Amino acid sequence: MSESTLKQSVSNFTLYPLLWLAVCFAFGVLSEHFLAVNWQLYSAVCLIFSVLTIVFLRGKFALTFLSIAFVAVGGLCLSIENQSVAPNRLKRLFDENQIKSGEPIEIEGVLRGKPELAVGKFFLELKVASAIHKGSEIKVSGNVRLFAAINDEQIKQEYEQLNLQYGSKIRVACILRREDNFLNAGVVSYKELLDQKQIDAVGIIKSPLLVEKVEDTNSFAPLAWLYDRRENLIVDFKEHFSVSTTGILNASLLGNHYFLDKQTAEVFREGGTFHVLVISGLHITFIGGLVLLFVRFFTRKRLWQFLIAAGILWSYSIAVGADVPVVRAALMFTILLFSQVLYRSGTLLNALGACGLILLVWRPNDLFSQSFQLTFISVAAIVAMAFPLIEKLRAIGTWSPTAETPFPPNVPRLLKRFCEMLYWRERVWEKEISGQIWSAKLFKLPFLNWLEEKSLQNFSRYIFEAVLVSLVAQIWLLPLIVLYFHRVSLFGVLMNLWVGIFIALESFSAIFAVFLANISDVLALPFIKLTELLNWFLLLVPSFFVENGWASLRLPHYSGAMKAVYLLYFVPLLALTFFLNWWKPFSLSPKSKVQSPKFFFLRVAAVLFTALLTLIIFHPFSAPAPDGRLHIDFLDVGQGDSALITFPNGETLLVDGGGKINFNKIYLQNEYEDEPELFEPDTQNIGETVVSTFLWEKGYDRVDYILATHADADHILGLSDVAKNFKVRAAMFGRTPLRNAEFAELFEILQKRDIPIVKLSRGDVLRFDEAKIKVLFPEKDDSIDAVSDNNHSVVLRLIYGERTFLLTGDIEKETERELLQTPEFLQSDVVKAAHHGSRTSSMQEFIEATHAKLVVIAVGRESPFGHPHEEVLERWKNSGAKIVTTGERGTVSISTDGKDLQLKTFLR
Repeated sequence: MSESTLKQSVSNFTLYPLLWLAVCFAFGVLSEHFLAVNWQLYSAVCLIFSVLTIVFLRGKFALTFLSIAFVAVGGLCLSIENQSVAPNRLKRLFDENQIKSGEPIEIEGVLRGKPELAVGKFFLELKVASAIHKGSEIKVSGNVRLFAAINDEQIKQEYEQLNLQYGSKIRVACILRREDNFLNAGVVSYKELLDQKQIDAVGIIKSPLLVEKVEDTNSFAPLAWLYDRRENLIVDFKEHFSVSTTGILNASLLGNHYFLDKQTAEVFREGGTFHVLVISGLHITFIGGLVLLFVRFFTRKRLWQFLIAAGILWSYSIAVGADVPVVRAALMFTILLFSQVLYRSGTLLNALGACGLILLVWRPNDLFSQSFQLTFISVAAIVAMAFPLIEKLRAIGTWSPTAETPFPPNVPRLLKRFCEMLYWRERVWEKEISGQIWSAKLFKLPFLNWLEEKSLQNFSRYIFEAVLVSLVAQIWLLPLIVLYFHRVSLFGVLMNLWVGIFIALESFSAIFAVFLANISDVLALPFIKLTELLNWFLLLVPSFFVENGWASLRLPHYSGAMKAVYLLYFVPLLALTFFLNWWKPFSLSPKSKVQSPKFFFLRVAAVLFTALLTLIIFHPFSAPAPDGRLHIDFLDVGQGDSALITFPNGETLLVDGGGKINFNKIYLQNEYEDEPELFEPDTQNIGETVVSTFLWEKGYDRVDYILATHADADHILGLSDVAKNFKVRAAMFGRTPLRNAEFAELFEILQKRDIPIVKLSRGDVLRFDEAKIKVLFPEKDDSIDAVSDNNHSVVLRLIYGERTFLLTGDIEKETERELLQTPEFLQSDVVKAAHHGSRTSSMQEFIEATHAKLVVIAVGRESPFGHPHEEVLERWKNSGAKIVTTGERGTVSISTDGKDLQLKTFLR
């Protein structure tokens, strides 16, 4: 290492020591995650290199030794966290099968907060201390989230009589669950989601008679007061505002998403602004900033500003539930705010490093959570890139001769004029020059004074800086947004600005309306109407883009080795950030400096960034290349069917898309409206969260054909999401029953997206290169009243080379008997058992006619109808067929080259 390089390294480390230590710590966490090194080795490395750092404190290798020591500390912390789960912790008991999901259990513990209100139900979060399982009392630990439905007024009164409060000790008989619901590639593990929320298991309370209040323990009074105020606000919002407004206010202000209706949530989700409804870094920063602005009216002392703002912010964070993302955001804001009290150069980046270090020491596994990554990278982008860029643009726009900058900025003329338009203040310049013994004439655009006089300059400046900050954050977050949400918002920058402004105005108006409602309904009414008007404007622009299909693009992501693209994306971005910070607009260097090595590397970084950005957005290599084999993937969609067929030439056919009926639609009434409103809770469909996610994981942005075997919800609903999320060449149906609600929903989407409809009936043959599909059922019927039930399912016989596959939909015995009239068409190597293995299907004669070697049963792990029925399993087993169920093994993948037959399952 040369002496100049050493000095530069020492300088960077001295300016941002905590940032570099946080990076080293993170590398240690990554090493333990992927290598799983023994914790004793990390301890030894940490001790050795810590001693070497102290011994050679002034040596040139001191920084290297310290860095290695912190890498070891990171690995050690993760190792300790992974091994520190108590033996009696509920999640460990479930994961080790000492307690099985779905088994009855009686638990006793203390409520961690007040019951969380929802529409027609409420939730309890319980810190468990003991349990009775299979007649034995055991000491346990952990947190449980319980759901209780309120089906009628009597049940509501019975729960109210229990008077459950923060700190109440209760005993509950319930059924707890901790299991992954859908075992498919790309689907987020439900267990991991629970762990990130510090929840060990979830359960259902079937009756208030199963809840016994033991006592009210001593709780922290200020905290109880905060919980009460939050609950009162939730109720007030529900009583005074419409369904849409109530949902938005409760979600964005109070962290309660259970009043958010599906239609409103979809507008935010598709518009790329759903994060506004989640209390996270954005809310904490906004609320903290408002509090800080208010406090500054009373004191100029930064320490008092910090103490008061931080105190109010933490009170708010605790009141809304103190979930890990909220605590993380509050902690980051507190540290960044405290850094400003110190008046130190480089303080923001150093404070960012302190945030990362503290958060990772607290919870090392958070490095792999979506919430941590999104929060930390967005803040890092703003601190490292957006703020420095804004500062440089301000310096260009406000330039006047000084001892430090006697000459004007050495930048393109257009950039200089743009910055002056935003930042030049003629009045400030005139005041400054009047106090000097010298004079100067600066030539500025003539309309700048007019902009300043009309107050347009301040408005333009705020809008520009908000757009710039949002744009920088979205550029940095792009790989994560594609990986986690498969969505790129086309107008996200503008919609974020629009939504941010109106949701702030709406919140102020709503709080003022609720305050006045406690005095007089007459006084409150104008502000209630104003709040509703602001909510209408809030949804106006996002709804316009969503309805016209302009809001966002849905993108797949790369898998395997190609996932490195998302990591490599940050390399040129970091280089561009470095060059931005290195850029000196007032440098007097000659123009020839453009030919210097630094500018050469800048161009290389820009080209690489553009190339990687193109690779991510247009994803030319994401979809698997044709391999000459026929592939069928039977997805685990719970109680439903969905199978992806990939033909040897690469064409794809999705047969059914899973789904389920939503029984949760209810009507709500508020005291200022005459008619009740329909409320449909925001629950994402299986077509979005399971089927589409699986297709994106495989790299597809298009599905050539979709086919619904019949119009039952557990087969057709998911296809609606697929039709919205992917390019589809055609949709196939045996019947088109327009009077059926589920079919009508899909039909409307197909019409809107100009997707042609192909009707299939007995005798039709579909050819895909060397593979072909014969349609065995149903008979042709083009009427709008055509029946599309189980017994009129589309039955397909797929042939490739010497191998055949039979897909039977949900046909029952009546249709099986009809198909037995031509038994030669039933003989198959693989059969998808009809109707999820129900006793209404799979007659002995039908089973014998198939001569199947392998039977796939598409069914949930715990079917509400008891599928597959035992007698059906016995019949298939006695026939000599191997049985595989999606609920037990996850995705069942079968492939053939026309001769062989290969089977793989998600759980091996």
